[in-house]
Amino acid sequence: MGRDRGKMGKDVQEINLKVLNLGCGYKKMIGATNVDAYKVCDPDVLHDLNNFPYPWEDGEIDRIYATHVFEHLEEWWKAFKECSRVLKKGGIIEIRVPDVSNSTALSYRDHLHVFTWHSFNGTRHSNGDLYGAGANAWAEGEVGSVPFQLVEYIQVPFGKYEWMIKWCPWVLNWCANHLRNFIHEQCFIFKKIGG
Repeated sequence: MGRDRGKMGKDVQEINLKVLNLGCGYKKMIGATNVDAYKVCDPDVLHDLNNFPYPWEDGEIDRIYATHVFEHLEEWWKAFKECSRVLKKGGIIEIRVPDVSNSTALSYRDHLHVFTWHSFNGTRHSNGDLYGAGANAWAEGEVGSVPFQLVEYIQVPFGKYEWMIKWCPWVLNWCANHLRNFIHEQCFIFKKIGG
């Protein structure tokens, strides 16, 4: 259980970084390259994230933000790997998706996937250990194939439950683990640790 990170990418303007805002829709980030598949959104780069490769060079990007995008992608793991390719070593990707306990996770007809932190099987924990490296990840050669380390995991509650973070976090934690619709989204923050 954690806090919301506030306005994502707020430091993009303060530091000269090359930043992608993938699947931007109408929510543009100032100072970032806003990418979307739909011309109506007027993105900086018109690109369908289901088409590979992405139009950036290896190791060209400092940060990637993908807010409520990965659940829409046909092959999200390929997209995750492609993000790894274009990020510099030490680069950060922040992925936000609906929480598995949120009734919207699969109820929208364009949501194709539900995520938990188990979804990123084969990446590394913040302590360096391989995360959830089960037999399937080893058998498919996926363990370590995406050089990302999970540096932070946050479950963001719906706004009406924000007060619980400060006053009784154990109640919110219990509700999040046992009831539906207390948690709005999950935020996964990965750092690229290798080439």
